[in-house]
Amino acid sequence: MEVSEAPNFGARVRDDSGLVKTLDHQFPSANTAIPYLLRDSLPDADRAIEAHREFNEGVMRVDLFGLREGGRIDGELIAPLRPELPVLTPGESYLVEAVIRTVKMGHLFTQGTADSNEVWLELTVRDGDRLLGSSGLLEEPGRSVDEHAHFVNSFVIDRDGNRIDRRNAQDIFVALYNHQIPPGAADVVHYRLDLPPDLAGPVTIETRLRYRKFDTNYLRMFTDDPGRVNDLPILELAQDSVTLPVAGGPAVPEVSPRDVPEWERTNDYGIGLLRKGGVGQLRQAQEAFETVEALGRPDGPLNLARVYLKEGLVQQHAPEALARAAASEPAAPPWSLLWFGAQVAARNGDHVDAVAKLEDLISGGFPEAVGRGFDFSKDYRVLAALGNSTFQLGLRKRGEQRDALMNEARGWYEQALELDPENLAAHWGLKQVHEDLGNEADEQRHAALHARYKPDDNARDRAVAQARLRYPAANRAAEAVVIYELRDHRTAVGQ
Repeated sequence: MEVSEAPNFGARVRDDSGLVKTLDHQFPSANTAIPYLLRDSLPDADRAIEAHREFNEGVMRVDLFGLREGGRIDGELIAPLRPELPVLTPGESYLVEAVIRTVKMGHLFTQGTADSNEVWLELTVRDGDRLLGSSGLLEEPGRSVDEHAHFVNSFVIDRDGNRIDRRNAQDIFVALYNHQIPPGAADVVHYRLDLPPDLAGPVTIETRLRYRKFDTNYLRMFTDDPGRVNDLPILELAQDSVTLPVAGGPAVPEVSPRDVPEWERTNDYGIGLLRKGGVGQLRQAQEAFETVEALGRPDGPLNLARVYLKEGLVQQHAPEALARAAASEPAAPPWSLLWFGAQVAARNGDHVDAVAKLEDLISGGFPEAVGRGFDFSKDYRVLAALGNSTFQLGLRKRGEQRDALMNEARGWYEQALELDPENLAAHWGLKQVHEDLGNEADEQRHAALHARYKPDDNARDRAVAQARLRYPAANRAAEAVVIYELRDHRTAVGQ
């Protein structure tokens, strides 16, 4: 934010000039709606919208990575698409595997006002000029997005299962689903493609990641116009397309490899599957990371260790994968090896090793991270994990040694709470530490705080059940494995 002279309530002296200044919020980001809505009174509205558009170039990536035969999650994977192109068979079904990746951001995508941000993936499939199927197209007359599209958002609800959709953040209770993507991470979106027997070819699959600041429901709410057409600007954050030949049909021109290395595309695909967390998709994630390892990248064995951690295979598989990641050339980042190595050690009961690795992680000083601003001493997850392993070591001791370790664990937990005052792991850990030390008042205080911040599972389940009944499209999008159906346009007039 640039500093500018402005005598308002947020202004203060910020430099040697002695003038009262404030931080200017008119910087390019993603809010194209405000300049558009004020365009009649804002001379530079078009320039402001274009500045937002330019600012968001390259922040995301979308990749038509592959196809799975039979239209099933467990179908044979044909990937990566490009430079090799599979020949499609008329009448067969495929699963289109699209990968969305965050590229240039340090926070969740989209974060912010997730109740009204509208980010979705549009996908179309054409047989020559004939539209075979689509997902995520705008629907007339109001230009709302197809509600069965894949939205990159968090569908948050209140205690009665009503969607938070009118800036009532104070009522947020739980998320029905969360499709936001962390920085440097990815998501995989599956589309079932049923090809007609009369397919002529070639078949072109095109996808676009699109963004609109306000969805139609919110726009109509704050403009008090139930029939308002949503004409707000739409940003194209990323796009990809591929044209595939059909058996018996015309040939297609050869294509070049994507400008992203094969190992990275495959690794992104695996991360998207890993983050979904279902056991079935962990198997596919494992296959992807094995391919990455075969391509000579340390990301492969490192991410295999993450899969094994999730599956509970920590006695042999996870340690071996981490050892291969450390021995790779180049080696995996040392902070990742320490973090996942500490998790493996703790799960195997070796809290001495876990504490040593976590303390090394907090100490930092990694040459590979110079200039990147890494400071794991400010990561409450690391601090809480260190508190837990130190507490576990204390349980094995007696007398002064035990008390010393308990107080050391207390210190780590309290550092975690300085960063995240509602951290459940830290409050529960402090409850146990103070119980062991005989500090009854502190034990009861942290037990009460843990109970206060712990989600009410019964209330959560009730709210989710009501939301699932109330919002059928969101209900489907909340499943562990979601396969989006393409709207069938084969019998539509004029298609």
